[in-house]
Amino acid sequence: MDRVLIVYPAFVMVILTFITITKMRLVLNKYLKSKTVKFGYLKVYNQPVPEELDQARQHYKNYFELPVLFYLLLCFIYATDNVNQYDIILAWLFVFFKAIHSYIRMRNNYVPHRAKAFILGLIILICGWLNFIVRL
Repeated sequence: MDRVLIVYPAFVMVILTFITITKMRLVLNKYLKSKTVKFGYLKVYNQPVPEELDQARQHYKNYFELPVLFYLLLCFIYATDNVNQYDIILAWLFVFFKAIHSYIRMRNNYVPHRAKAFILGLIILICGWLNFIVRL
C-alpha cells in the first residue's frame, strides 16, 4: 500500500486547525474592537472574558492536545513504511469525529453530543496506536 495515503488525513486536520484559528481570531477581534476585552488579555489569558471568546480559545487549545498524538502516530506509521488499510480507515475516522466535535463546539456546544464525538475519536486513536504497536 502506498504510504503517502496516511498523510491525507493529516492535511484535513491541518485545515480544521486553520478554520479553528480563524474562528478564534474573528471572535477575539470582535471583542477587542468593541473594547469588551482589553488587549492585555493576550499576555496571560487571565482576565474574565465573554463565554463566546473563552469557548473559541478552549476549542483552539484542544487542537494541540489529542491531535498531537494523532500526528505523531501518522508520522511513525509513515516513517516505518508500515501503512495498511486499517490505519487509513482509523485515521479518517479520527478526522471525521474531530470534525464533528468541532462542528458541535462551534455551533451549539451541547456537551453530551460533543463528549460522544470526543470519546469516539479517542477510542479510534487508541485503536490506531494499539494496531501500530502490535505490528512493530
